[in-house]
Amino acid sequence: MTAQDRTTVGDVFSAGAEEFHRWSPLLWDPVGEATAASAAPAPGERVLDACCGAGASALPAARAVGPGGRVDGVDLAVSLLRTAEDRARGEGLRNVHFHDRDVTDWQAPDGGYDLVQCSLGVFFFPDMDRDTAALTRLLRPGGRLTVTVWEKGALGGWGQAFKRAVETEREWPATPPSAQLNRIETPETLTAWLEGLGLTDARVEQRRFDVPLTPDGGWDLAVGSGTRALLAGLTPAAVERVRTRFTAALDGDAVTDLDARILTATALVP
Repeated sequence: MTAQDRTTVGDVFSAGAEEFHRWSPLLWDPVGEATAASAAPAPGERVLDACCGAGASALPAARAVGPGGRVDGVDLAVSLLRTAEDRARGEGLRNVHFHDRDVTDWQAPDGGYDLVQCSLGVFFFPDMDRDTAALTRLLRPGGRLTVTVWEKGALGGWGQAFKRAVETEREWPATPPSAQLNRIETPETLTAWLEGLGLTDARVEQRRFDVPLTPDGGWDLAVGSGTRALLAGLTPAAVERVRTRFTAALDGDAVTDLDARILTATALVP
C-alpha cells in the first residue's frame, strides 16, 4: 500500500498488523490467492506486487514463477512486510523480495515487468489515475496489470455499523480513505477505467467470499485495515465507546457474515 505519506497509510496498517494478520487466513489470503489466480504468473516471469502487505498475493505469485522468476513486493507498512518475509522464509521461497518503499516511486528492472498486480490497493493511492498509470509504465510491451477492488455493496453490514459508531464521536469525513473506490466498483466502471489508462483487452472476474463474522472479529477488521485511520485523533476512551457501539450494532443487526465481494481485472499494455 501507498499513500500521501507514511502516517496516513503505512503507519496505520503497521499499527494494526496484529489484527490484520488474524484476518489473513479468513480474508486477505483468499483474496490474494484469487488475485494471483487471475493474474496467472507463469514460470520465469518477473512480477511486481504493489501494496503487497503481508504477502497474500506475492507469495502465490512466487510459487507460480518458480526459481527462474522473481517477485518484488513493495509496501509502506513495515510490520506487514516483516510478516511477509517470515512467511516466505517459512516456505523456502528465495525468489520473492520485499521492500519498504512507496510503490509510486518504484523503478522497473531492465526490460520491465511481465506482470504488475495490486490487490485492494489502488484506491489508497494519492491519485489513483496518475499512480496506477505509473505502474503500467513499469510493464514491458504486452505485459499485464491485474488489480483487485471491492465490488459495489461489499462489506455493507459491517461497514454501515462501523460508520454509525464512528459518527457518535466525530463527523464522517467527506473523503474517507477509500473514496476513490466508488469510481471503479462495478465491472463496467473498472473496465472503462483501465481502458482510460491506455490498457486493452480488460477481463473482469467477480468472486464472493462469505466469511463468518463475530463482533470481536469485526472490530479486529476495523482496526486492522484502512478504516483504522478513521479512529485517529480520538482519545482511548472515545475509541472504546466506538468499539462498544460497533460490536453492539453488529450483534443487534445480526451481522454474522462478512459480505466480501471482489472484482479482479486483468488488462494488457499495448
